[in-house]
Parts: sequence; structure tokens; C-alpha cells
Amino acid sequence: MRYPLRPLKFDVWVSFGNNGFVVRDNRGGHNRKTVNVSFFKEWSPEMAYVLGFIYADGAVEDCRESSRTCYLSMTNTDLRLLEKIRDVMSSNHNIYVRKGGSVIIRGRKYNQKDCHVFRIGNKMMYQDLINIGLCPRKSLIIALPDIPANLFNYFLRGYFDGDGCIHIEKIKMRMRIIFTSGSKVFLDQIYEILGLIGFIRQNGGAYRLVYGGKAAEMVTAFMYNEISLVPYLEYKYHKYEMYLKEKSVNRVT
Repeated sequence: MRYPLRPLKFDVWVSFGNNGFVVRDNRGGHNRKTVNVSFFKEWSPEMAYVLGFIYADGAVEDCRESSRTCYLSMTNTDLRLLEKIRDVMSSNHNIYVRKGGSVIIRGRKYNQKDCHVFRIGNKMMYQDLINIGLCPRKSLIIALPDIPANLFNYFLRGYFDGDGCIHIEKIKMRMRIIFTSGSKVFLDQIYEILGLIGFIRQNGGAYRLVYGGKAAEMVTAFMYNEISLVPYLEYKYHKYEMYLKEKSVNRVT
């Protein structure tokens, strides 16, 4: 089917109130957090975007044996983006800083930047995400969930903001965009839905779905349709905007 074009400080364990938003620490009652616990129950542009972002830069954790609840978390170096996501989820949870450093992955050393972590403890929201298709340690096994056709562009934007990149070749004025995942099945599904000329290649322990030229322009235009309706990572969108402006100037001259 083709659609149209510091160490981490954990939040308190929570339960939800009758209004669907209030959550509090039942062990003391003085720490209160709010979140729309029904956020993932019904599809909307905002929900599709956040879900896409979680598929890229998020995780779900079942910690009931140790802390009596389950968590969903989102991580990114861009604080403003996580604040936007927190706003659309009607949350006042804290966003913490996780200090970077050197890590060794598959025998190779990598330097990680400081990043921001937005973490919510809620068993209902965890279960809703599990029902959609997420799971703990998802990176290598995720598949595309069943997304309403009219919301796929928002999901794709969320995923791109988490695990996508945009490259501009200024001399030739050519754009290339890349979606990265540990799951080839996931990228195969996106490729089939978009129905545009591109290719998937393996790079180390991950796979990359690459579009260039006209196909890249079509995918980005699709993702950024109705730009202000859901969050977006500003530096990636501004890079796309500058490409369009430069290309327009070159066409005129």
C-alpha cells in the first residue's frame, strides 16, 4: 500500500487521576507530574510525530520489578525539540542532562555529546506503546506500525528528526537525505510506502535508506507539509529551507 506524498535522575513512579492528566507520587503526595496518559490511545498528527520520534530516539522499559512502573523515554541533543514534544503531550516532567563521554561499541571507540532526556513513568502509556508495536531493546527488530495513511508524513518527520540526516552538495545544488535504523525490515517498509527511487545499504551495524535528487525533494516536501502542525527539528528544516532558496536563486540566474 502506498500513502500520499550528570547522571540520569529518574522521575517518581506515577498513577493517573480521573481527569486523565494528573499523576502523582502516591508514596508522599508532594511531587506531582502531569501528562496526557491517553496520548497514544488515538491517532492524531501530534501522536504520529511523537511515535515516529520514539521509534528513532526513544525507548520503553518495564521496571516493575525494581520501581513498580514502566517508562518511556526520549533522548536528543536538542533541548528545544524535547520541550516541544513535552508540550504536545501536556507534560511537566523534567528534562535531564545526560553527560557524554567515550563509549566502546563493537570494539570501536566513540565520543558521545551531552544529551537531554525526557522520561515518563506510566504503565498505561507503556502498554499503549507495546500494543502499537514497540518493545524494549527495539533497535534491531522494529517494524512499521499500522499508521493511518493521512498521518504517515508526521510519523516520518518524527523518525527523521530522530534518526535522519540531510546533506546538501552546494556546488551541484543537490540534496540527499538518509534514514538510519538497525532494522532493515523497517526501512524496507518505508521504502515500499514512499514508492520513490532510492536504495538501502548496510553501514556497520545499521542500515541506511538513502534518497537523492528529485526523490529527496519529494520526501522532504512530504514530511514538512503543514510544518507548524506538529514539532520539527529546527536545524534540519532550516537546512532544507536554505536549499530551496539557493536552488531558486540559481534557477533565476
